[in-house]
Amino acid sequence: MSGANLSIEVDPLFPLGEFSHYVVEMLPKHNMNDDFEQVAKGNHFLPDIYTIHKVAFYAPFEVRIRSMGDLGIYLVSCLRAGIPMEKLSPIYESLCMLSPTTGVVPRDTYCSYATHNSEEAMRTFTGHESEIGFIRQHQRSDEALMPAVDHLLQLQTVNEQGNYGESLTMIRDCVKKLIDENKNVHQAVDPVFFIKYFREYFFPIEIQGKMLNAPSGVHLANIILLDIGIGSADDRYLDTTDELMIYLEPIERLKIIQTKSFPSLREKFIKEYKTNGTNREELNLLMDIYKYMRIYRYVHQGLVTRYIRKQDTNVKFGTGGFPFDEFLEERIQIVKRAEEDVRKAFAQVRE
Repeated sequence: MSGANLSIEVDPLFPLGEFSHYVVEMLPKHNMNDDFEQVAKGNHFLPDIYTIHKVAFYAPFEVRIRSMGDLGIYLVSCLRAGIPMEKLSPIYESLCMLSPTTGVVPRDTYCSYATHNSEEAMRTFTGHESEIGFIRQHQRSDEALMPAVDHLLQLQTVNEQGNYGESLTMIRDCVKKLIDENKNVHQAVDPVFFIKYFREYFFPIEIQGKMLNAPSGVHLANIILLDIGIGSADDRYLDTTDELMIYLEPIERLKIIQTKSFPSLREKFIKEYKTNGTNREELNLLMDIYKYMRIYRYVHQGLVTRYIRKQDTNVKFGTGGFPFDEFLEERIQIVKRAEEDVRKAFAQVRE
């Protein structure tokens, strides 16, 4: 491949040229109208191999992810339109070329649908304001947790006991903000629209014998990091996290590996109490973090009830491919157990 054949300039918003414009401006309307014939005609806009190579070799990570999102959301739209997978091999082959350059599976993921979805040229399945609100709320939830994760990683790596109050306060306040952002979903997303239209986008797809899950809040790495870091992640949770790693960005996977390699705050506090005693204010802050994580889990459970269970009782699996009743209840119980472990260990302090 010669550099003379490829321009290194890639449009960051529309990296696949006409095809990216088609995905942003036309495909959502076809999906909303169930216009499967027009969806099928979208293959005329597919990028050639040189465009894929140009993105793979010269585009920044965010643009490569965005390109995979364009190809992936079109692939799902085609499958929904009844187009057989064997006719979609050019799309999947392009995804497979880009996948090693991003470290995520060859389909659209949470990275493309939420994390790196640009407000200037938002990728959606339907284009409806409810879906746009859904994406933005996920982005805001992620943003709410970023400072918490930074402070959490700092606390985990401190070798000597110090004043943890500032970082614990930041983590607590971020979780409270996360709760508010999740509650705001009720104002941003119409539950009837969710189940009737773009819920169809959030089912796993099978490609060449492999099941690949749809973009989901389950893939929100900052939640995973927070759970592991504060000690509300048991062995089953960690096993599930290992399964989800293929959907996460490499930097997110690295942070998770780092967080797992250090004692959680639960372990750290219990150990330090036995040797040095514990600051009562810091203990109260840690207990507050567990309390608000429980509340967040209840809010999440309520969202699933309103947007899925009450709309269609036949749907048993959430957007991440897990049976949501069992999955969400497990998450609540894990936080409760971590909270109780700390409460028992520090019973004397709290008297």
